[in-house]
Amino acid sequence: MKIKLGTLLFLVVNNILYSQSNTLKSQYEAIYRIKSFDDTLSKNNAVEENLSLLIKDQKSLFRSTQKAISDSIAMSIGKKSVENAINGKVVVDMRNVPRTYFKSEVFSDNGKQTIYKELMRNKFSFPLEDPIQWKVGSETKMIESYLCKKATGKYKGRHYIAWFTESIPIPDGPYVFKGLPGLVLEVYDPNDNIHFTMISFKKVVKPMTLMKDVFATKYSTFYKARQNSIDNAAGVLSNQTGITLKPVDIARINSNAKRVNNYLD
Repeated sequence: MKIKLGTLLFLVVNNILYSQSNTLKSQYEAIYRIKSFDDTLSKNNAVEENLSLLIKDQKSLFRSTQKAISDSIAMSIGKKSVENAINGKVVVDMRNVPRTYFKSEVFSDNGKQTIYKELMRNKFSFPLEDPIQWKVGSETKMIESYLCKKATGKYKGRHYIAWFTESIPIPDGPYVFKGLPGLVLEVYDPNDNIHFTMISFKKVVKPMTLMKDVFATKYSTFYKARQNSIDNAAGVLSNQTGITLKPVDIARINSNAKRVNNYLD
């Protein structure tokens, strides 16, 4: 798809600006694989993506590994397109930018978690208001070479099962699944609509880059904005991009938006 500067170029530029930290760098990185379904009523096409948990002492940053790659490629394409404008017109070809499915990020600082979300060009941040109250059971199992214990908890109305190992005494894990006496290696809901599995853990030094230009708010405000984007998906898209949509496109966009019902809040 080719787009003009006046339509979607800001989606390339504004959505990939992040603040760089020269001092906050990781000690460890855990890579997780997420498997989920957009529509829980039709589990035909699973969405899978690798996600990164960067850890430094009592701080951590969780985000998609693909998103970092896509941001870098998109920024490079945007800059080259501007530099090579023809007769004052800029055309941005986004066909070679890898798609990112998991756009949420979580920054944890001494147990205090901040969640970052994107709704098209809008970026939100809000504090985790209801951390999971885990119940640790007696059941154990081996995951790779790690002895893991089972814990259960509830988040945003959904029950989750987590397996953590005290062999890695870091009270962290993917997304908001933290606070257990060891690193979470696997977590999923009973219906397996969302499933995280750790695939590697190693020492690594990487910058822990936080999202920039976010609207700091609370979860209820973000929830209302997302609900509006679901109920009026075509209108929100048109307003944010300046694109005039045809009736057939409006119907298709609105229909597709309502099929997505498996949100990880």
